[in-house]
Amino acid sequence: MSHQALYRTYRPQTFDDVVEQQHIVTTLKNAVMSKKVAHAYLFCGTRGTGKTTMAKIFARAVNCQNPSDGNPCNKCEICKGIIDGTILDVAEIDAASNNSVDNVRNIIDEVVYTPTRAFKKVYIIDEVHMLSIGAFNALLKTLEEPPEHVIFILATTEPHKLPATVLSRCQRFDFRRITSGGIAKRLIAISKECGVTLTDDAASFIASLSEGALRDGISILDQCISTGKAPLDLESVQEIIGVAPNTVIIDTIGFLADRKSKEAISQIDLIFSEGKDPGQFIHKLIRFLRDILVFKTSKSLEHLYSVTEEEKKAIQYFAEKIPMTLGLAVIRELSDLEAAIKWSSSQRILIEMVFLRICSREISKENDDVLERLKLLEDRIRDIETGILKDGANHDKLSAVPEAKKSKEKEARVSSPEKITERDITNNTERSGASNEAFLNPYAEWNKVLKELASIGRMKLYSGLIGTTAVWVDDNTIGISLQEEDEFKNRILSEDGNITAIKGAIKRCTGKELQVIVLNNEKKKNEDKDNEIPEKLLNFVKKKGLKLDIIEG
Repeated sequence: MSHQALYRTYRPQTFDDVVEQQHIVTTLKNAVMSKKVAHAYLFCGTRGTGKTTMAKIFARAVNCQNPSDGNPCNKCEICKGIIDGTILDVAEIDAASNNSVDNVRNIIDEVVYTPTRAFKKVYIIDEVHMLSIGAFNALLKTLEEPPEHVIFILATTEPHKLPATVLSRCQRFDFRRITSGGIAKRLIAISKECGVTLTDDAASFIASLSEGALRDGISILDQCISTGKAPLDLESVQEIIGVAPNTVIIDTIGFLADRKSKEAISQIDLIFSEGKDPGQFIHKLIRFLRDILVFKTSKSLEHLYSVTEEEKKAIQYFAEKIPMTLGLAVIRELSDLEAAIKWSSSQRILIEMVFLRICSREISKENDDVLERLKLLEDRIRDIETGILKDGANHDKLSAVPEAKKSKEKEARVSSPEKITERDITNNTERSGASNEAFLNPYAEWNKVLKELASIGRMKLYSGLIGTTAVWVDDNTIGISLQEEDEFKNRILSEDGNITAIKGAIKRCTGKELQVIVLNNEKKKNEDKDNEIPEKLLNFVKKKGLKLDIIEG
């Protein structure tokens, strides 16, 4: 007896055998039990998710002589006849090879006749999106108002290609990708029935390769069983399929992250020398990087393609090491490579060149470079603002003078730097007995401090301080000398965080932490006040025409 593929041998025969898809199973079973069956159904979903299988089960269920809880019995004459193909009232049509108007007209001519043995005529049209526009137009009227004894079940992987007029005439069911856990469980059950031991790691690995398509997973299992190896563990499955082992994938990611081009190239040599599929190798790298970025974002090990403990530990390690921008850029580069090597006669050269670009970090696009610079600038500004918030509380109230001997002077604080004058500093210094050889001498590093403020983007503060000078007040304090009437500069220095920014610039320039206060110079104001009376006197003499002799004494 010829061998039959496992995915055909173990195809579900009842709704209860279907793996997952419970949202569809429940609806179809209720329709059968209530005998409220629609005239047209549309089954959508990716390959291997059970569209055709479900259509065949449904076709038997609506015609079964002894249905049980909505399931076909598969034992009555009609169920057996549908399974072995002797009852022609259930027809499966491949629209990929029967997509012309003539093929559809043959269906239209047949639907008018009542079923010969079954209760309902069921037409299962697989890959219905392959029908031509003319074929769709020919089918449209029949699909809208078919005879009562006819049911259409349309199956497709690309529902967006169907005309809206067809979609609106069908009950649509979307088949979901089957979870890796559901596929692995089904694979272990099949392997037991075949008398083969399949380890949990191997089953999970095959399930991850199938990407939600159970049929693909069963086909891979069929290939592994055919080799005669037992038991089927992770290492043997990887060798049979021709996929690079997990250690090679993890090592390669590490070499790319560390810019070790020589070691990364050696991994390519290993893949080709052992006859592994380079396309699968690149695909595994992409999926592993995807898992790293997903974990980096969610901090959760759920919804990952990687299943082994070794891979999960590596993912947590690389998530801390690989920046998000680098991971995204590498995935984009490898995705382009995966598409390119399918049509290239020089696969190895392409892979080597991409690995070298990744190791040299020549993978950023022009826009990415600009975005990266903006991100670095934002990070720098955020760090500066964080430093200001941490230190700002210390500058709400600044001490104007050293501690005085008296308790009242010890408790005194200056609420705003604008009110401190050179006279205040001098008087308080004399009273406190403080001595400082550099007292009120110019602060030589002031111009460097101003340039540092400009370099970190504090342009408003920098422009407000142009033309100012700074002097030593004591060994740990400098004062910014301003004229009392300079309201603009006084206002800028009184804004929150500006004094702290100046202190930070001083520390970066000189490595010293100094206190900063503002000195309001009263000299000019006092001179103006002293000259006020003589000026009035001269004006009075001039107005009256009198002669005034000024004698210096």
